[in-house]
Amino acid sequence: MSQQYVPPTKDIINTLYHSAVITGLAVAYSVIGKKLIKLDVGDPAKPDMTDFIKLTAVITLSVASKDWLVIHKIIPDDIINSK
Repeated sequence: MSQQYVPPTKDIINTLYHSAVITGLAVAYSVIGKKLIKLDVGDPAKPDMTDFIKLTAVITLSVASKDWLVIHKIIPDDIINSK
């Protein structure tokens, strides 16, 4: 009889938190890029290499911004701490 791994609720909540922060920052960078430099990350249904590079840049900026915000204690690293 095999047992399935059930992640603790805190892990699920923290994953949702991290996803929401990265998504929010990515949307913000996409909007700013579209307004300032006419950056369009493209149609996800028809990606090409240029769209892939633009999307990678937006996600990289988002992750770096999240890390910076955590380091400067502007946002928490996790919503629910393991301690």
